[in-house]
Amino acid sequence: MNRFGILILALFAASSSLHAAGFYQANQSASAAGVANAFTATADDASAVMYNPSGLAWQDGVSVAVGVLLNYRNNSVKIPGGIAPNLSEEPTVGHLYAGWMPHDGRLGVSFGFSPLYQVNNTWGAPFGASPSGSTKITIDHASFDTVYALSSTLAIGVGADWYLARATLSQGAVSFKGKDYSGFGGHISALWKPAPAWSVGAMLRSGSRLNLSGNVNETLKIKLPDMLTLGVAHDFADVWRLEGDVSWSRWSTLKDLNVVAAGVITQANPLNLRDTLKAALGLTWTWRENTQFRFGYAYDQGANRSAGFNPVISDQDGHQISLGAGGALSGMHVDLAYSYTFYARKTATGTYAGTYRDRRQAIMLSVSNRFE
Repeated sequence: MNRFGILILALFAASSSLHAAGFYQANQSASAAGVANAFTATADDASAVMYNPSGLAWQDGVSVAVGVLLNYRNNSVKIPGGIAPNLSEEPTVGHLYAGWMPHDGRLGVSFGFSPLYQVNNTWGAPFGASPSGSTKITIDHASFDTVYALSSTLAIGVGADWYLARATLSQGAVSFKGKDYSGFGGHISALWKPAPAWSVGAMLRSGSRLNLSGNVNETLKIKLPDMLTLGVAHDFADVWRLEGDVSWSRWSTLKDLNVVAAGVITQANPLNLRDTLKAALGLTWTWRENTQFRFGYAYDQGANRSAGFNPVISDQDGHQISLGAGGALSGMHVDLAYSYTFYARKTATGTYAGTYRDRRQAIMLSVSNRFE
């Protein structure tokens, strides 16, 4: 099969399962996932549209990438009556990215579509009618960017975000199903190469307000967080690249996931979230031309506090270890990554008191090409 056939096949596989996974889906491409998503100062393939669109300035021609992500989760809570599992299964998801930077040009454009947020929890019996049943929130994301190369060492990007949200929530006999396709936000980015072998990247994404409408004038309001990521990368001996990233997310703006009808709360889901920090370190070894091996570690603060913990959003402090590899295959570039995330046990107090345990695994495949 030629390179165009492989690209079309991968695109079909991705587009058939474009749903979100994880409240914030950090894994947006296999090349980045292999280094625990420490990719802001690298951004050297089409997935730059998600991590740092300014990286497009160093990608002459048309860059295209598609991929698929398989998620696995083991989540439970220990209460006096025993251990109760989270019965929801993590979905398979996909992504699509494309960018164009004219040869010897200064102005480029890019587009990306991927899952960015998802809540998928079913706790069942441990806490009675609330929040038993299920909570499923899917927020897909489309990104549109314009990138300008100020010089051979500095580029900036400005872009718009479009969010497409769907939600199904149930508590006992009460259920809600709604959607909102009118969530908008924006972002800015920069990539600077101040000296040979050094690069510095930054990405600031604004939050967005979503107002999901259901039947009988029911509404669910969601405020997505502002996010800021800074990254620094350095190359050693032309074969090693080390990058460190730090990210901040403003989760404290999301106060609740209450369903309201005619001014009356029909499903109450108060939240007590904190702003979070994430630190990631990634190492890439270029074994030979177009062949890389990747290693990564990340520490990610959970947004949920112990006091007022609400398992509708089961989010805890996590340690992620990642492995990845990439190389040329049939004229395309193929990347594969695996990550395992261990979440520290959290002993919650209040209405949903218990000791929460969480483990996640992910396998990710991306296929990309550049047409100069």
